[in-house]
Amino acid sequence: MKKQFLFAGLLAFCSAGSGLVSCTDTPSENRQDAKENVQDAKENLKDAGQNTSDALRAERDDLSAKLDKAGRELDAEIEELDRKIEKATAKEKAQWQERRRVLAAERDELKSDMRRVGEDMKDGWNDFKTATARKLDKISADLKEN
Repeated sequence: MKKQFLFAGLLAFCSAGSGLVSCTDTPSENRQDAKENVQDAKENLKDAGQNTSDALRAERDDLSAKLDKAGRELDAEIEELDRKIEKATAKEKAQWQERRRVLAAERDELKSDMRRVGEDMKDGWNDFKTATARKLDKISADLKEN
């Protein structure tokens, strides 16, 4: 995605550059062609920017859906643990309470990440996405564990 954006930018720059060079030593008809080339390059760059924006929005929506699903699963598991704690012996209670504490901390971290997904994160998006994917994997493994 970034490569496409950079390529489109490079194309726009080259088109503008060739247009400007041809303007300096050619008649006005060629200048008009150069201006059109520059305009086309601007439009291409704008389209590339829009495509990048659309792709980022799609990634954010997908990540948001995954975070929401994981949050619901954590809430369900925490509710189940609360029921187990009510009926458990003292030894079992300590075990279930510790597990509940861990899952609640993961849920809180997930809520924080969900808020960040909505922010404008032009810089650091890939790092955030990678870190969040790791957290989701960890949560999934924790939920499979009883």
